Amino acid sequence: MTAYVKLEGFHWRYPSFSGSEDNPWVLNGVELEIERNEFFGITGPSGAGKTTTCKAILGIIPHGVKIPFRMYDHHLRGRVWVGGELVTGVDPAGGVVEGRPRGELLGKGVTCPAAGMVMQDPETQFLRMSLLHEVSFGLQLLKLPKPEIESRVREALEMVGLGFLVDDAEYIHPDDLSGGQKQRVAIASFLAMRPDLLILDEPTSDLDPRGKREVIETVSLLSRRHNMTIVLVEQDPEILCRFCDRIALVDEGRVRLVDGAKQFYRHVATLDDCGVYRFAVSRIAHQTHLRRDGEVPISLEESLSCFPSDLDFTVQASVPQPTSEVIVEAEGVEFAYEDGTQALRGVELKVHQGEILALLGTNGSGKTTLAKILNGIYKPTGGTVRVLGEDIRRRRVRTQLPRYVGYVFQNPDHQIFTRKVGDEVAYGLKNLGITKDELDGRIYRALQAVGLEDKANEDPLFLGKGQRQRLAVASILAMQPRMIIVDEPTTGQDFRMVSSIMKLLEELQRLGNTVLIITHDMTLVADYCHRVVALRNGRVVFNGTPRQLFSDEVALAATQLCAPQAIQLSVKMRETNRNFPLLANSDEWIKALEAYRLARPREPRL
Repeated sequence: MTAYVKLEGFHWRYPSFSGSEDNPWVLNGVELEIERNEFFGITGPSGAGKTTTCKAILGIIPHGVKIPFRMYDHHLRGRVWVGGELVTGVDPAGGVVEGRPRGELLGKGVTCPAAGMVMQDPETQFLRMSLLHEVSFGLQLLKLPKPEIESRVREALEMVGLGFLVDDAEYIHPDDLSGGQKQRVAIASFLAMRPDLLILDEPTSDLDPRGKREVIETVSLLSRRHNMTIVLVEQDPEILCRFCDRIALVDEGRVRLVDGAKQFYRHVATLDDCGVYRFAVSRIAHQTHLRRDGEVPISLEESLSCFPSDLDFTVQASVPQPTSEVIVEAEGVEFAYEDGTQALRGVELKVHQGEILALLGTNGSGKTTLAKILNGIYKPTGGTVRVLGEDIRRRRVRTQLPRYVGYVFQNPDHQIFTRKVGDEVAYGLKNLGITKDELDGRIYRALQAVGLEDKANEDPLFLGKGQRQRLAVASILAMQPRMIIVDEPTTGQDFRMVSSIMKLLEELQRLGNTVLIITHDMTLVADYCHRVVALRNGRVVFNGTPRQLFSDEVALAATQLCAPQAIQLSVKMRETNRNFPLLANSDEWIKALEAYRLARPREPRL
């Protein structure tokens, strides 16, 4: 069978416009085939070339990049085919080929609506001034009749969970939507056009877990209904394994592995080597030498048949206790936007010095609004907030808050504005009056902590979104605030980079600082956070430890959150053994299994 999408030895490097030496190859000989109507997944570490590969499939690279005349063969090699048509190619042999001189670019890219790509950052592809016109724009270009356009717009918005906005869509500006809603709109815009090929580049990174599954489920349903080929770039193994036919691992600009979805996650050595996300039960089983029929388990069902159900292990409280000092106190906090939307409805919250606190909730629950109030960006419309004992309703207090409360935005582009990575980190430090000698050290340490020490002289515009996100984190970390609020700091990051960022935040906490994390990653919460405050519809509906939240079905239902896989396994084990320990994360499981093995050295399955 002829592949629908085919990349043959594709190499690519971006032109250097600074007059310096050539940029390194971003893609180093990608070989990839995707069948027609396949739901194909791509994963890999941050900066591996996943997004660049997707852009190459559509011809955005190189056809949308300005390359010096007759220098195409210097920046790309190989060929890309879609639907039997040449998308990109350069004559490698010299002379005249197909009437074109050597060095001239072949192919024209893939035109819309034959194919479309939902970018990782939805704001980069909004073109119109209203939600209605944004979703209908592509349909208008197709010159569809008005009734058909209206029907498709309504259907697309309903499919991504925004049907309640349909009647007012003409009057809603995309900027007025939350980050998760913007992602849904970007997806709806392409779903409405029903392209033959749809590429989704981490399209649900800002959605809560349930919303993520619902949107991908919708894409899967539509792909089957209209015979679409889907390419999904994603870090979440549960999403990839559930929806994809096959998955490719991209690392260092090459495709290192392609396999069926379930079998893909059994290649533990390769996945570990690349530092990508794996199932928690797979990670636990691999480290403790547990196998099911000779293979590493990837699901709860497989784990139940090979994990011992008679563990006798006392969970030790390893969480450091915060001090009794309350550095943030919110009482009856309310906030309403200018359009009348009530975002917060009487929030009560205390944050203690030296804790890592998770602020959770579904999209639109009020998390980011509350965080911006705590940082002084917004002023509450009701109630009181005291930070370090000072009432933030006073203008003098709010203007000084950034010295003590650092805030990393959900979208890094909302806070990056210099043309050099090192200057971005230096900007806040200079405002604090840091000396030159200390300045350079802080910049280097902050960039090193987020894996960007080799990018200090680069323009942030040429960084991927994940890298820009890490830069935003570094710029705040360097200022060493007493409390740091990070809004979705790990979106689009690979497992290795998430671990690095969280270890850095843990180190800040050990030094006495307070960390507040807004996240949809429940595994991160179980692994690192001391306490959880969950919002729903602008109100606090849970306040307790991650273990309490994730083991309580009533609390999970109230918060509309999902327990991570490690604690789900504990809860399942308790159904047959009431005394089974409530193990909340991978580390606790590994310690319990190691203790079990030491107590039973001759146990054959361990």
